[in-house]
Amino acid sequence: MALFVSGFLAVYVLGTNPRGRANRAFFFLMASFVLIDVAEAIARALPVGPQAYVWIQFVWLGIALVPAALMHLALTYPEERPLLRHRAAPFLVYAPVLGWAYLIFATGVLIGGVSANALGPSARIGSDYLPLALLYAAWFYVAVGLFVASWWRVRRTALRRVQGIVVAGLLLGTVPAGVTEIFWPFLSGGDTELGLVGLYTLVWSVFLAFSIAWYRYLVIEPVTEPRSGAAAAHPVAPGLNTIVLEPGRSAGMGAFRELVSASPGLCVTGLPPTRVKERFGLERTPVVWVTNAAAEGHTVRPNGMDFELLHTILTFLKENPGSVLALDDVDYLASVNGFDAVARFLKRVSNQASAARGTVIAIVGTGTFAPEEMALLGGCVDRVLEVPESPATAGSKGRHHELLFMTAQDAPLAMGLATSGQPLVVTTDHPAKARKRFGEHLEVLWVTDHPEPGARSVRPSALDTEAKRALIHHAATRPGSEVLLVGLEQFVMLAGFPATLAFVKDALDISSVRGGRVIATLNPGACPPREAAMLARRFDAPTVSVALKGTPTAGRPTVAAGSRTPNRGPVS
Repeated sequence: MALFVSGFLAVYVLGTNPRGRANRAFFFLMASFVLIDVAEAIARALPVGPQAYVWIQFVWLGIALVPAALMHLALTYPEERPLLRHRAAPFLVYAPVLGWAYLIFATGVLIGGVSANALGPSARIGSDYLPLALLYAAWFYVAVGLFVASWWRVRRTALRRVQGIVVAGLLLGTVPAGVTEIFWPFLSGGDTELGLVGLYTLVWSVFLAFSIAWYRYLVIEPVTEPRSGAAAAHPVAPGLNTIVLEPGRSAGMGAFRELVSASPGLCVTGLPPTRVKERFGLERTPVVWVTNAAAEGHTVRPNGMDFELLHTILTFLKENPGSVLALDDVDYLASVNGFDAVARFLKRVSNQASAARGTVIAIVGTGTFAPEEMALLGGCVDRVLEVPESPATAGSKGRHHELLFMTAQDAPLAMGLATSGQPLVVTTDHPAKARKRFGEHLEVLWVTDHPEPGARSVRPSALDTEAKRALIHHAATRPGSEVLLVGLEQFVMLAGFPATLAFVKDALDISSVRGGRVIATLNPGACPPREAAMLARRFDAPTVSVALKGTPTAGRPTVAAGSRTPNRGPVS
């Protein structure tokens, strides 16, 4: 079992990112486990004798490899230590293995023949086993101590949980391993270890594989775009870290598009990569998509900002001096990770860009941060460029997600934008009322704490699970269809704003993956302007700056050309 688990995880984790340093270090550790498990399986199946001793020696060679491989992994995970940037560093980490191999195969001071216990043939300890066992234990526990030190450094960040699981798994295996494998001959008065090393490799494999596979290391290839004929409306000076404060994304992305025609760039955004390419002409530039709806390609989870995303950005800036970074959807990252974490994140990224002569363009939606928060973010960069209105981008391609600013009573007008015959209506209204208002043929998903028999419903507290599964099922069975989110202010009332914002983001991403579209309604007078601005920015308003104060007047809904956040009449 240990052999199968170690071998499978070695191939799986390395396959997720063959160029990731932590993935390769994990592969070396699993390879040492595989060597131990294969050699021990063969030795246990043989009678006590010279043939068994040969395989026992290979078991001990694998045991000697474990501290070196653990140390290698500890120095690359969660972030690579400066020590490993020297070419000779990996060789120095594994150099002690040569000494142990000499003691195992050429002398009898560590192991000196074959013994046996209840589990079968095993190594008989040598003449100098005690001092060598103490030396090995010190080397082994120093490697484990490096993982504990890594957890101590990140204990106040979002990474503390997964790193704590790693440390717990290592301690769960290493503490009893020291008793049953290293010092057992002296504790029991026998001449061989207990022989449970396969059990410990199984425990370590599972815990370490979880940590490495959960936080993927993205490898970004540096490329540049062909020059564009149009000049950026609001240029950003190369070499300066700038916050572009605008209602949409056009100014910041336009400046980024101009800069990446001369320097390699990396775009981090909550928009799907296909939409980024269509709208901003980034045909070659790598796009890191911040989403929970996909796990393939260059994607990171929003709560992976402090490690997964940060590691990707810092590595790209270090390895590509003079490169350009577009950091979009800063407000969404703050809603998931907290403002303080985002401010520290932006400061560290800006410092690394300055050290590498790079450029950071942080695109921030107007009204998505409080004035005091914007002042703090402004202190993390060199310049804040405020764009009162995004430049027009007529002829934008693709099917747009629409956010309509209107009251719940006028929400049926949103049906005029639906093009598919069977959209899914997600609402807090009773299904009978919803079908009467929107149409009897519609599929209704009722968000309520008081479900009724026969009515398809989800709990407000389960938007991230039950409702998300319903959206995935709808997108999979009816690709290209619409999803209507009716009355987002009512979602906020029942589930809270953070849960509603995350649900809207998931709905947009899930629909985008399947070629669908989301149409949502929001009464901006029913929620604070900042929350309305954050919800509106998920839909993106490239041409119209919508004032999110006051109550919309009566009249038919109007949509400006190219806008993705149509406004129902004038707004004060």
